[in-house]
Amino acid sequence: MNIHNPYRNEGDWYRGSFHIHSKFSTCGWHNLAELALAYRDYDFLSISDHDRITTETEELKNHILFRALEVSGDCHMLLVGTGAPLEGTVDHTFSPEHYQSLAQEAVAGGGIALAAHPVRLDGQHWQEEDLLQMSSLTGIEIFSGDGIHVEQDVGFECWDRLLSRGQRLWGFGNDDFHHWGQERRVWNVVHAAERSGRSILDAIRQGDFYVSSGFGFDRITNDTTSITFYLQTGAAQFENAYKYLTLYGKDGRVLAEKTGRFTEFSYPVRGDEGYIRAEAYMNGGYGAFSQPIFVEP
Repeated sequence: MNIHNPYRNEGDWYRGSFHIHSKFSTCGWHNLAELALAYRDYDFLSISDHDRITTETEELKNHILFRALEVSGDCHMLLVGTGAPLEGTVDHTFSPEHYQSLAQEAVAGGGIALAAHPVRLDGQHWQEEDLLQMSSLTGIEIFSGDGIHVEQDVGFECWDRLLSRGQRLWGFGNDDFHHWGQERRVWNVVHAAERSGRSILDAIRQGDFYVSSGFGFDRITNDTTSITFYLQTGAAQFENAYKYLTLYGKDGRVLAEKTGRFTEFSYPVRGDEGYIRAEAYMNGGYGAFSQPIFVEP
């Protein structure tokens, strides 16, 4: 039995978001100085305006800043890199083949590509069959902080279906910020070797990160037969909180559940899970969502 754990448990944790709009998008309300204030304690950001790589970013010089854009045809896709993820003008006409070529270009240049808000049925949503054709995608947004389409902001069931059909995609959480009230709702916590753009993207490609809406993991480890999830500690409100932990496997099957005041949980791997991912919540509903750990019998 092989357990493919993406968490290397070395380096430090860095917090950031890849989906933020500025006044350079028609839907964005705020200038870059206001964004710097809203996300002042984040380690990394990308300004992902629609079909445009925003470079007027002097106000964000204290952040690790990625160059990004949101490809904005019938389906939306984020392309992110340490440099411009694409060259030239972006044609956002949607087809799986065209979006695949855009994603492939971004990834070949050292960047990442992710499907944005894939279950937003009121617009810009993805058909799962189209996602299955996108072999260059790094992942999908499993949690969007948009807040306007609350019932369509989480994509865990879609993610489980794609994973169960063999599409190995990491899960991302981003605000999709346009205006005040959408900031700091959900973010990515990346376990990188150093505080640099290259190191953060390397960790993301590895899957060494989790999604948070206020709670977290200290580490996730394994041996040859088990996986241990260490929940966030370091403050009394985390250590003493009542918590809910659920592990999911192939086809969204619930593998294990635990509730109570605890800080770690070990799961004995059977070998037939396909993958194992964790959702952890604490009092108040603050959550942490792991990447899938793939299991081969």
